[in-house]
Amino acid sequence: MRQLRLIAIMAIATIVVFLASCNGSNVDPIYGTVPEDTTFWSGSDGRIFPLDEFHKLGEANDTAGQRAMVDKYRKVLTANVVAHYPDIKDEKNIRFVLGSGYAKDVKSGDGKTYSGKFKNELIIIIDDPAIKTTLFLACGNSMLSPLELYTQSDFGTAERWRFSIQKGEGLATYIPQLKEWGKVATDLKIPIKDKDGKVVSEEIFSNYLGKYQSLLFEGDIIDLLSGKVYNKAGQEVQFDRRQAETYKANAKAKAKAKKKAKAKAKPKRR
Repeated sequence: MRQLRLIAIMAIATIVVFLASCNGSNVDPIYGTVPEDTTFWSGSDGRIFPLDEFHKLGEANDTAGQRAMVDKYRKVLTANVVAHYPDIKDEKNIRFVLGSGYAKDVKSGDGKTYSGKFKNELIIIIDDPAIKTTLFLACGNSMLSPLELYTQSDFGTAERWRFSIQKGEGLATYIPQLKEWGKVATDLKIPIKDKDGKVVSEEIFSNYLGKYQSLLFEGDIIDLLSGKVYNKAGQEVQFDRRQAETYKANAKAKAKAKKKAKAKAKPKRR
């Protein structure tokens, strides 16, 4: 009788384990499932984050090395996230967190959900009016339930990729940021003028910063990831049109000033 009871208990335990496995419990939610989207690290335009190296550092508990990698590739991670969610406008709304813990109900590329432990994985937390989601960098799998984190380290926000032109600023102010992103003015199709209003080359402008002007206005926003410039109303700037309008406005102002000076120099009748 005792033996039968023991067999029954073992059978029940086996069924529980089987059901748990069928429901996706105690499965590695990252490397034990089908990835939803690997382009968060592999990129869709050649921007690659070396995930294998990052994962090996995590297995060795070298979290300092993992932080250094995120710092080094922060622009890559930023570009890959924004490529998925281009409506995000503020880098502060994208946060990178290194965590270990338990993930419940993680979506998988096979359409199912899984739950299980993970260790030293980079978590991308997006809290923006356009999109709110939390996902694992390695597989792009998103969470349907809050994560239970045993340990976590804040690795900071995304890299700034949008710059608003302030009063008294011009393109020269942001040349260092453009270079850091591997961009130049011509990538953004920003015309650069000399004192006579003639467009000069990028090479000339770069060698004589401050002596030339770009066709940027206060309130314009340079978006280095879209490669576009927007005015303060959020419309993409058409520089050919702006240049024509500026030339017309300057000509009108010069004519008005000339007329005023002429009237002032004209002798008054007695």
